[in-house]
Amino acid sequence: MQPWMYVVLLGLVVIVYARFLPKEQMAASGKMTVVQEIEETIEHFAAEMDEQNQSLLDLFSKTKQDYEVELAKLAGRLETLEKQKHELSQELTKVHFKDQGNSTAISTIDLELGQQAAAGEPQALVEESIVAEEEPVYAGLSMKSRYAELFSLHDQGKGVEAIAKKLGMNKGEVSLILQLSRQEEMTRA
Repeated sequence: MQPWMYVVLLGLVVIVYARFLPKEQMAASGKMTVVQEIEETIEHFAAEMDEQNQSLLDLFSKTKQDYEVELAKLAGRLETLEKQKHELSQELTKVHFKDQGNSTAISTIDLELGQQAAAGEPQALVEESIVAEEEPVYAGLSMKSRYAELFSLHDQGKGVEAIAKKLGMNKGEVSLILQLSRQEEMTRA
């Protein structure tokens, strides 16, 4: 049973008990009787319970509305992100096919150079154009030119730790730059 039912039953017991009390005693007291006080208390309690129940219902309905609004926002955002993902994947596919087209163009250039060599053009011109094709785009940004001070200290015989301390770099960073420089030299050789 619920608590409010206990209160109602208690009220009924008090009312029945009040009926058995002598009527003279009740009439003699001009004040509010105990039964009336209990009835008013029960009515007041019931009114408070109704107010609390109504406020809880209002709170739940507001929370539900907030949840639905937030859910709609998230659904819209998800839809937008899915569209962006689809557009980016299409762009990536286009770029991939474009890169494949560029590699085909490079193969065509190699084929044309071979045909020029067969046609009797000087070998130096053919080799020069092949070298021009193979040079990296970042030829001006070699490791030694970007980190000239680091390499000058290294050429003076300074150690990785001393170079790092002098330039305010990490030892791992200095070692990595030196290693990348060696690899760069090996690929150019």
